[in-house]
Amino acid sequence: MIRGIGVDSIEIARVAAALARNPGLMKRLYTPEEIAQAPPGPKGSSRLAAVFAGKEAVFKALGTGLAGHSWRQVQILHQPGGAPRVQLRGRAAQTARDKGIERIHISLTHDQQRALAFCIAEG
Repeated sequence: MIRGIGVDSIEIARVAAALARNPGLMKRLYTPEEIAQAPPGPKGSSRLAAVFAGKEAVFKALGTGLAGHSWRQVQILHQPGGAPRVQLRGRAAQTARDKGIERIHISLTHDQQRALAFCIAEG
């Protein structure tokens, strides 16, 4: 049964500019593993923007928004074949359990300007 749906879209340049202005922001938004998966340059900016959109979509699917949670409680890593996979931690994981959410499905995409994420919470 579908317990929640979330979607988010963001301008890649906006994410890149925010990260450039505030170097500490990277560590507040992303886990070390997410940072390690982002290649340097424009491809890394695209990936980080897509992951950020994914985190937003997950919080929407949980039905909470960011309230009471932190960005790093949602980790999105790309598997060897390229597919993204969501891992919930801390309060986000507890929220999912409380709502009967057993699986999070996510799709990420981007073009040169925007990153988009679509998420389904299933239980």
